Amino acid sequence: MKFIDGWSNMPMLTKDELINEFADEVLNSNVNKWFKTSGGSRGPGASAEDLVAMMDAAGVEKTIISALHSWSHPDTRPRGVFQATAGQPDDIFDGFLEQMATATSTHKGRLYGSALIDPMGGLRAYRQLDRAIKDYGCVAIRVMAAMFGEPYDHPLYYPIYAKCAELGVPITMNLGFPGPMRSARLQHPALLDDILLAFPELTVVGTHIGHPWHLETLALLQKHPNFYLMTSGWSPKYIPGEIVHFMNTRGKGQVMWASDFPLLSVERAANDALELPLKDDAMQAYCHDNCLEVFKLG
Repeated sequence: MKFIDGWSNMPMLTKDELINEFADEVLNSNVNKWFKTSGGSRGPGASAEDLVAMMDAAGVEKTIISALHSWSHPDTRPRGVFQATAGQPDDIFDGFLEQMATATSTHKGRLYGSALIDPMGGLRAYRQLDRAIKDYGCVAIRVMAAMFGEPYDHPLYYPIYAKCAELGVPITMNLGFPGPMRSARLQHPALLDDILLAFPELTVVGTHIGHPWHLETLALLQKHPNFYLMTSGWSPKYIPGEIVHFMNTRGKGQVMWASDFPLLSVERAANDALELPLKDDAMQAYCHDNCLEVFKLG
């Protein structure tokens, strides 16, 4: 079985604390407890070449890497558990995207780019999204409500949705309880219902299952043809049975595999996927075909 990974994080190439997402024990103590991310897999010295070697070992053909994002800058660091950020400064954003673009051009056809856009930056965020796609070749845009401090139905998100729909680029949205110590209500799957109705041309990919509201996630999959699910950050062996049943039946084309490296190793995520009780065609769709088609990686 060959895989396509819908989400792997860009390895760190510097000791700069500005980009060390996992150094902040306040935000990420829970992440580190469950995923043991504070080792060398994403620390200084890891590289895009290391990631490609891991892909080769696990049978992964292509990976969408997520450009780095600073949670340490005064504007990007959440100012409190219930307070929003102020958006990503342009110089930091472009520096991270240039690093990502170097990796994707060096490993053309293996690595594809995606960018996290913080809507709290307003017009600046809108322009960053445009550059991410047109200048840096991103095939996906990502938003994480829990980390930005405002829910997905906040007005500042809507220009982001409209631009992604206009450009035909999918947007991924973290769902459910976040690993970092941030509010889960900002990522309730039900928030997406009105968004999907307002933008039927927009391709939305929910990530991280939506636990513990996975039945609401499933209801969105059944209702909206422009909504998909990515099982990033979850070992496939823990995917709820209702979703596995959906994958084997009418939802074969709507659920896709991802590792969310380094939260899960690429090898573990791939091996656990092969243990799922899926029919052959459903397994092929989940591990490979759905991601290829949704993000137009062919």
